[in-house]
Amino acid sequence: MNFDQFVIVGILLIMLAAYASERVRVELVAMGGLAAGFLFGLVPAREVFTGFATPAVVTVVEVLLIVSALSSSRAVDNFARRILVRTQNPTVVLAILCGVGAFVSIFMNNIGALALMFPVTLSVCARLNIAPGRMLMPLSFATLLTGTCSLTGTPANLIVNQWVVQETGRGMGYFELALLGGPVALAGLAWILIAAPRYFRNMEPAAAPFVSGPSDFLGEFEIPQGSALVGMTLPDAEARHEIAIHGTFRNGAHVFARRNDIVLTAGDMVLVEGSIAQLDQLREEELLQLADEREGNGSSERIEAVVMPESLVVGSRVGDIIALAEHGVRITSLASRRHRVEGRFEDLMVGMGDVLVLSGEREAIREAVADCALLPLSSRRPASSRRGAAVGVGIFACGVLATAFNLVPAEIAFGAVVLALALIGNLNLRAAFQDINWSSVILLACMIPLGLAVEDTGAARVIANQIAEYLPAFSPLMVATIILLLAVIITPFIDNVSTAIILSPIAAGLATRTGVPVEPLLMAVAIGASLDFLTPFGHHNNTVVMGAAGYRFRDFPRFGAPLLAVCLLTAIPVLGWLIEG
Repeated sequence: MNFDQFVIVGILLIMLAAYASERVRVELVAMGGLAAGFLFGLVPAREVFTGFATPAVVTVVEVLLIVSALSSSRAVDNFARRILVRTQNPTVVLAILCGVGAFVSIFMNNIGALALMFPVTLSVCARLNIAPGRMLMPLSFATLLTGTCSLTGTPANLIVNQWVVQETGRGMGYFELALLGGPVALAGLAWILIAAPRYFRNMEPAAAPFVSGPSDFLGEFEIPQGSALVGMTLPDAEARHEIAIHGTFRNGAHVFARRNDIVLTAGDMVLVEGSIAQLDQLREEELLQLADEREGNGSSERIEAVVMPESLVVGSRVGDIIALAEHGVRITSLASRRHRVEGRFEDLMVGMGDVLVLSGEREAIREAVADCALLPLSSRRPASSRRGAAVGVGIFACGVLATAFNLVPAEIAFGAVVLALALIGNLNLRAAFQDINWSSVILLACMIPLGLAVEDTGAARVIANQIAEYLPAFSPLMVATIILLLAVIITPFIDNVSTAIILSPIAAGLATRTGVPVEPLLMAVAIGASLDFLTPFGHHNNTVVMGAAGYRFRDFPRFGAPLLAVCLLTAIPVLGWLIEG
């Protein structure tokens, strides 16, 4: 390897280590790597920002905008709810949740599909008294599986398609990846439905953090003058209103006494735990009120948002989150995995996977959610009319069909969908742009020039030649299997986009070196990059459900390793068929 090849490989290895450490924001790592590539002369000045203009990045932004519109319409949310109320069988419920989530994930990114189904799952589990932990990990894995079936299932697929265009002169069809991803997804979903009921059968509703009932959300409220709670003891108030009171504060001091001896008075602050519906009812009946309601500063809107692993609020006290206070947004209640509640509400620590109930002005909430890297839950967003929702889904379907039949490129089709949704009022572009996770967009745009540098410097060819020398008799299936396994091994430590960017030029080089058709090898990269079932940190979907359901780290490899084996055993013979065909 020459100097340039050593440098580009070194830059990528350092970036991989930085991604895996999670100590530096991913977009900063990507920009730093791109800057290093420019300084060493590996990325020409005219190509530094070309990643932002690539069809892959444009399509990702368009899909994120469409997801925002569909989330606001609640079309998928309402569809799932109508089906789920018809059954009481947990296995059937699991099949429906995973089926709907998997179907949605074909057309939008994985995290968008999970965001749509997450509140539905919690609601259904509460209604049927099922621990959310029995449903959330299978749902996360289901959305990852079907992301392998279309170009827009995950941004990694768009990267792979870009290399297909570069190597063959034509792009893949919208559902062409389903030739390999379809059988893998079906086999994986079948295994999930067989194994999940057995693996998670011992999870009890009481052990789950977001089960409906008197232990859902925590909030601190004041007892106003004239409240029916005045004069009640704590046990009486809890029994009559189906809540739990964890603390009583009078004149700024904690009231220490036997629970039966504490009599509530007007002006007391109480730390209350209960369902959102129950807490809302207590406020509507003026039994409780928030401090800002007393002061006449009622909030204009409320949403629920999940604390993501990269969020700035992780580890902060509720009362110390400056990013929310600067926007005039406050946390009125939260749902957490904690089993003990002590002190005031403002002293509670915010953890990964907690659900925060935020109140404030609409635009302020949107800005605060974006600044703090929170994931708003779709079922709490303002909904458009049913007619508008149906029209929006129809427009999106037209865009998918136009792409599927190669009438226009994906970026053109989905650009037209975004324009149409904005014109009919289903998409607020200003708000939607604020909701976009720009970290992932910047990461993608910065990594693309580096991926091209791997090819331009010849590093991909050198690595491909080294790998090819160890393959027995240049077996085409062995080549494809090696690429698939490399993608599976790398993905848990970085993200699937970076995996696709790094391995695509190597796969293309191996195709040239061994004479194997390039399309199956690039398909292997795309599929392997999405089979991320072994860790909670490899994909954001897994991280979110870990925090929400209280999974342990070992739950992921114990449930995910057999699923990964099923997917690999399905993918390898299909790869052989694609190579021979």
